[in-house]
Amino acid sequence: MKPSTTRLDNGVVVCSAPLPHHARGHISVQLKGGPRHENEHTWGLSHLVEHMVFRGTAQHKDTRAVSLAADDFGGEVGAATWRDRVSYDTRFDPPRLGDALALLAAMLGSPRFEGLAIEQGIIEEELAELYDDDGNEVDVDNAVFRQVFAAHPLSRSIEATVKQVKSYDKAAVKRFHQACYGAQNLVVSVAGPVTHKDVVAAASASFGLLQAGDKPPTGQAPKTAVEDVKPVVILRTEDGQTSLRLCFPTVGLHDDSAPATAVLARLLDDGPASRLQQDVIDKQGLAYAVWAMADLYEDRGVLELGAQVRHDRVGVLVEALVDHAKALVQRAPTAAELQRVSARYARDTRDLQDDPASLAEAVGRGALFGQPFDSQDLVARVAAVDGAEVRAVAANTFAHPHLVLVGLPKKKDVAAARAAVSRLM
Repeated sequence: MKPSTTRLDNGVVVCSAPLPHHARGHISVQLKGGPRHENEHTWGLSHLVEHMVFRGTAQHKDTRAVSLAADDFGGEVGAATWRDRVSYDTRFDPPRLGDALALLAAMLGSPRFEGLAIEQGIIEEELAELYDDDGNEVDVDNAVFRQVFAAHPLSRSIEATVKQVKSYDKAAVKRFHQACYGAQNLVVSVAGPVTHKDVVAAASASFGLLQAGDKPPTGQAPKTAVEDVKPVVILRTEDGQTSLRLCFPTVGLHDDSAPATAVLARLLDDGPASRLQQDVIDKQGLAYAVWAMADLYEDRGVLELGAQVRHDRVGVLVEALVDHAKALVQRAPTAAELQRVSARYARDTRDLQDDPASLAEAVGRGALFGQPFDSQDLVARVAAVDGAEVRAVAANTFAHPHLVLVGLPKKKDVAAARAAVSRLM
């Protein structure tokens, strides 16, 4: 799978990944946004604009008209704001590719921006899920990013605060849209029973008409002193279990050690035979589920080890996770482990041929961040990682731990967790 790419005259990047064996296709449109590209005056606007573009276009008078247009070509437009980008996507019936692209281009290029107060209210409801009854934020992901990315734009939450979101008027929304939604900031990727020629022709007739616009703004970090960030953070809330995240700052997407960082995470959690699954669950029975994930952005990333666990098991579980981190620092993984990780990664990559939505998003994300999707190259880079490289990355990564606990862990367990974390520092 090596998609074709064309840049239109106005700057829109168009990618296609033909999957002739599929009955339907999928479109993904992505642009840089989210906290990574915001500052204290624009925080939360990526998410708010993402909501607003559904409320009608120059050709569609309201949200229902937008939905009916999508129904007509066999789709349903979805959207998401991430830490570093905003994405829009839909399925489509192959003969209606042009209509699907035309709707997305209209939504992103000429939104009406009506119903601002309604969308602000919807986001207020969305934000309510992140707080407890006393108004304290208890979202574990936001806590992790504040810890790991202190004094960096990624430390901000995607949603901002109710006060921040409600402070924006229509003029502010329009200014942010104009700054970020220009043609040169958009990547359109299509996967399915299509040809690149047809995709480019259809995109030229719709996205090719958009104004080039300005370069997206560079995000500015909040005023956070890194030295004030503590290695262990506890957010107390009365859930039945404690949400536990042992996390570490890592390199970004373009770093030479990014493949080894991905392998490091997969050695810990990549199927039932991986280290955490075998030891923490199958042997010790410390949790029902435990996982590891490397989340890499352009210039930096985070490796997270996580679980939901009984409050009185927090200490022993953190100790077990620390033991596994230290083991990877002290001893290189075996050749058999690395071969299994490489084989599973290759299969996961091939599986994208059966998932047009995931493939369209992966292709678009790669183009957006200057890392073109090439399945052979991706698989080869992971296969080339050796044990010494993994051990070196582990030593560098695991030396900077952060622990976030959301729940009601016992005092003795918190003390044990703190002691375990200190063993890595």
